[in-house]
Amino acid sequence: MDASWSLRAEVPAVDSDEASALLFDAGATGVEERESGLVPMPGTPQPSAGRVLLVAYFAAREDAERAALALGVPAAIEPVESRDWGEEWKKGLAPFAVGRVFVRPSWIEAGPPPGAIEVVLDPGMAFGTGTHPTTALCLSAIDELLLRAPGAAVLDVGTGSGLLAIAASKLGSRRVAAVDVDPVAVRVAAENAARNGVTLDLGESPLREVSGAFGLVVANILANVLVELAPDLVARLEPGGELVLAGLLVSQEEEVRAPFAGLGLVALPPRRDGEWSLLRFARPAP
Repeated sequence: MDASWSLRAEVPAVDSDEASALLFDAGATGVEERESGLVPMPGTPQPSAGRVLLVAYFAAREDAERAALALGVPAAIEPVESRDWGEEWKKGLAPFAVGRVFVRPSWIEAGPPPGAIEVVLDPGMAFGTGTHPTTALCLSAIDELLLRAPGAAVLDVGTGSGLLAIAASKLGSRRVAAVDVDPVAVRVAAENAARNGVTLDLGESPLREVSGAFGLVVANILANVLVELAPDLVARLEPGGELVLAGLLVSQEEEVRAPFAGLGLVALPPRRDGEWSLLRFARPAP
């Protein structure tokens, strides 16, 4: 095929993961997320604050047009030079470190810093390369808690590529459970777990069906889903444990915090990276 087509659309940052998934479901061979505050590609407009510019690539114009209708927001469709978009998206990814965690894409050879654990990742069609601020915030929180409570059991809700769960296992968690409603994510997470030589309690089961209690529960998903899952998230947290919520904007903190405070948790100081926020709660010990 001599040409492919790009679809360009701007969406609220909090909806970017869901919109990207919709574009993949509509046949996109690759989706880029360009956040506000980053230097845009030449000729590409900068998204406004709190929004993300999505650039999706399709083999045929008809596929791009159907995707634009499904997305339901104004979109620009243009022909682009034919490339292997399954490989092209990898060019912007590089190894990085957060605390004791060193993450590198599987196609890049690089050694971890002294004392760091290494996570080798291939996100495939799942979300979670680690480059998003919310993922880095979560990695830092996991690292710190497992320093304070070595061996604590960890539950990763909305695991995506499995990055957070794999990191928790390599940092010494005695049990790591990970769930995701997307079967593609579960498959990719299982492949990444095998690549890293770790065993995860992994599945598509609803959160309420996960057995046991955990010293750390991490949920890096959408703000409205966090609110919806509040009772089930709190039910999985053991007394004295910590709950970490991410995937929300600073402007959504109060909306998300309220239901969890109402369920008896104690709010800890939030952490922020630009417009993104990570909320932390503790469950009082009896």
